[in-house]
Amino acid sequence: MDILLFDMDGVLLKPWGYHRALQKTVRLAGIATGFGEALLADEQIAQFEALGISSEWHSSALCMAVMILEKQKGMVRKIKHSQSLILNLEDLFEAISAQPLQDSALLRGQAAIKALATKSDVPVDLVRGLVAESESIQYSPTLNWFQELILGSEDYTCIYQKKPQFRTESFLKLYDERLLNEVQANKVLRWADRSQNAAAIMTNRPSRGPSELAGMPDAKMGSDLVGLAALPLVGKGELSWLAARTGRQIERFSKPTWSHAMAAILVASGWLMEDSLMFVGKQPAEKESSALKYLHNSKVTVFEDTPSGLVALQESSDLLNGMGIRVEVQKIGITEEVTKQSALSAQGATVYPDINQALASPDNF
Repeated sequence: MDILLFDMDGVLLKPWGYHRALQKTVRLAGIATGFGEALLADEQIAQFEALGISSEWHSSALCMAVMILEKQKGMVRKIKHSQSLILNLEDLFEAISAQPLQDSALLRGQAAIKALATKSDVPVDLVRGLVAESESIQYSPTLNWFQELILGSEDYTCIYQKKPQFRTESFLKLYDERLLNEVQANKVLRWADRSQNAAAIMTNRPSRGPSELAGMPDAKMGSDLVGLAALPLVGKGELSWLAARTGRQIERFSKPTWSHAMAAILVASGWLMEDSLMFVGKQPAEKESSALKYLHNSKVTVFEDTPSGLVALQESSDLLNGMGIRVEVQKIGITEEVTKQSALSAQGATVYPDINQALASPDNF
């Protein structure tokens, strides 16, 4: 088989909604901590992503933790309320880069903040919970601000049964921009409809989950925007469903782990979503290679703008090859950011400035 796996944000669409919501969340965090109205630059967002911290749930909490550490060190200068501060994240980025890329983004972020607190001689307990609970709508202030901004106040209230803090429309609807053009989207759908061809979306965006029973609309909104709603999608909702049924943390299954890529490969190739997820949730000794023999001599191409999906696919391929199932991997990086280009190239990717150019190349599609 020939299988295409697409990341969503930064590949199929430009996540301006997420980026603007992240920047506003960081400003709100600065005001709440007394740090000041903090500014997060586009280049800093790109640096987070280049380091594999692609979820704004994590990066916003990390930014707030840095502000608290700076306050504790007495490093914040006196400013007027109307002035803004550029948030200095160089030490954080250095601490994140020292963590193993194979670890989950959340674990790497927690380790980096612990290292910064230790270096600054500040009790880590002041910020540990802020990062550790960054995915908890019950406890995380940054997550609540961010989710209301990206969903809109009405959907935020409906989904979480919480009182809104703003009066806003969905930032995803207001600001997200399609990158995959209509011609290439139709080309992908026609190609995937042929025998021995398959495609899926592999994203860490919040998503509905199996049978659309539980999760968030983010990923569906994205696939609708770019014209690929017909493709199967493995996102945070699907992986949360699996985590709940196996009693394990979602970080065990989401990019950069092999599980995310394997689930996407299986569902792309025709497996039911629940069967794909439960297969990757099995213990290694329980996995039957006979069920995967049809993948022998397959080629899987991944389109990514951060290293996490590249790592996930490589580990998935290594696992299959260890079972005697030969799978060829092709890694395609999509970005115009120099920092991200270097990170993608380091993982063996051929880098293109946009998805349409990558798909127009006869070597890739």
